[in-house]
Amino acid sequence: MGAIFSMTGFGSNAVEREGVRVRATLRSVNSRHLDIQIRSPQFLQQFEPKVRERVQARVRRGKISLSLEWAETESARVLPTLDEAVARAYLKELQRLSEWTGRKNEPADLSLLVQLTGVFRTESEAIDLELAETMIFEAVDAAVEEFEASRRAEGESLDRDLRNRVDLLEEHAGRIAQSSAAAREHIRTRLREKVDALLRPGQIDEDRLTMEVVMLAERGDITEEIVRLRSHNGQFRAALNKGGEVGRRLNFLLQEMNREANTMGSKSQEADITHQVVEVKEEIERLREQVQNLE
Repeated sequence: MGAIFSMTGFGSNAVEREGVRVRATLRSVNSRHLDIQIRSPQFLQQFEPKVRERVQARVRRGKISLSLEWAETESARVLPTLDEAVARAYLKELQRLSEWTGRKNEPADLSLLVQLTGVFRTESEAIDLELAETMIFEAVDAAVEEFEASRRAEGESLDRDLRNRVDLLEEHAGRIAQSSAAAREHIRTRLREKVDALLRPGQIDEDRLTMEVVMLAERGDITEEIVRLRSHNGQFRAALNKGGEVGRRLNFLLQEMNREANTMGSKSQEADITHQVVEVKEEIERLREQVQNLE
C-alpha cells in the first residue's frame, strides 16, 4: 500500500566543518502548486538554484520556506589584516604631532601605532566555495529527509481519519438504500389509502394503481445516485491504497460525491432519507477539509 503525504511539514539539519556551521531549515503549508522560497546570506545566494532543484526532486506540492544559515564557530581561524589607509592617516598625524612637540626627527613608535583603533581589522579566512557548496547540499538533503518524514507521519494520520470517514459514508449509503427500498412500499400504501377514501371497495383498478405507484416511485428513485456514491467511495479507498500524489484525485471524487448527495436530497421526499443525506453532506465536507492538506 502506497504512502500519502501531508503538505505541512518541518525539517532542520546543521553541518559543521572547519570552523563553520551551515543549517538548513524547511517549513511548508498548503498550496495548490509547488512554491519554494529561499532565504540565505548574500554570499550563499549563488547556490540557491541548485538547492531549489534538490528540493523539487523530492516535493511536488506545498508552499515551502527554506532558510540557510551560515555561522563561524569559535574554532574558526580569524586573521589580522593591516588597513593601510588607516595606518597612513595615523602616521601622518603622528608626524605632525612630532613636529609640533619639537621631536621632528624621532621615528613613529610602532608599538603605539599597532594599538590604535582600526589599524588592524580581523576577518575570517576567505570562504572555500567548494566546501560551502558541499556543506549546504549535505545540510539541505538531511533537512529534506526529516521534512519528508514529518510529512509522511502526518499523512499516515490523515489516511486513518479519511478511511474512517469514508466508512461512515458507506454506512449512511446503506441506510439510505434501505430507506429508499421501503419508500416504494410506503408510496403504494399511501396511494391505496387515498383511493380507498374516494372509491367504494372493489372499484380500484389494480393495474392503474400499480402504474401510478411506479411513476411516483421513479420520480423519487435514488438508486442510481446511491450506486454512484458507493462507487466513488470505492475509488476513494483505491486512491488511498495507491498512495502518492492523491490530493487532486480525492478532491475531484468529493465533488462527485457531493453532487450525488445533492441529487438524492432534491429527489427524495422521505424525511428519514433527507436526514441521512444531510449527514452525508456534512461528512463529505469534513473529508474535503482534510484532503486539502494532502499532496
